[in-house]
Amino acid sequence: MKSRNIVAARKAVSRPPYGRDWQNTMNFPRALRDAIPVLESCWGRCLVLAAITGHAVHGVLSGRRIRIKCEVEETGKLTGRFDVWLDLNPEAARALARTLDRLAGEAEKAPPAGV
Repeated sequence: MKSRNIVAARKAVSRPPYGRDWQNTMNFPRALRDAIPVLESCWGRCLVLAAITGHAVHGVLSGRRIRIKCEVEETGKLTGRFDVWLDLNPEAARALARTLDRLAGEAEKAPPAGV
């Protein structure tokens, strides 16, 4: 009896939550939310992309994932550095790579604006 329960528990743990793959997400730190002005005329905050790193994982609960860390920092007089995380399944990561490659090619061929 006990062994069946253990096997059932292992099967339950090996499946991703919600019966399917985890969603592709972007995670913003709470401090970044606090850095955005609440003025009606301000649509947000423009940050400089300072660095990108990442790694691949194969978690028991999450499955195969690509985790990308984008380090962004404040511009102008303000200071601050924030980590924005992208958490993607391999298919979405490949689609993002293809899209970025296609857009980079278009940018290289684009005529100067206003011409």
